[in-house]
Amino acid sequence: MRRRTAGAERGGGARLRGAGAWLPLLALVLGLAGCAEGRTPVVAYSPHGGTQLALLEEAFERAHPDLDLQWLDMGSQDVIERLRFEKANPQADVWFGGPSTIFDRGVADSLLQPYRPAWADAVAHAARGE
Repeated sequence: MRRRTAGAERGGGARLRGAGAWLPLLALVLGLAGCAEGRTPVVAYSPHGGTQLALLEEAFERAHPDLDLQWLDMGSQDVIERLRFEKANPQADVWFGGPSTIFDRGVADSLLQPYRPAWADAVAHAARGE
């Protein structure tokens, strides 16, 4: 389980830069630890805040014990900027939450793949995007 905030990534100054050499090793160890559990990681970018995301993670993993929800809390504008940066090598599986205007920019920039859940017909056509 990984919980971070976008602010934590920016903060730390020299301390973060000094630790930067260890980050790839730490990512590998954490990735292998997740594999050892036999759970599939699902990475979500969201502006909903750590408290709400922690509750969501707990409920989601209880309903889907084979999945490991790993979230990154950041503002909506930060999400789309990160998706643009990662376009050639996407890191997130899910973008959860934000204003429709920013989602529309993500669609216009070809940053999103269409997804139609089984319950899509229960939502009014005017209330959902393509």
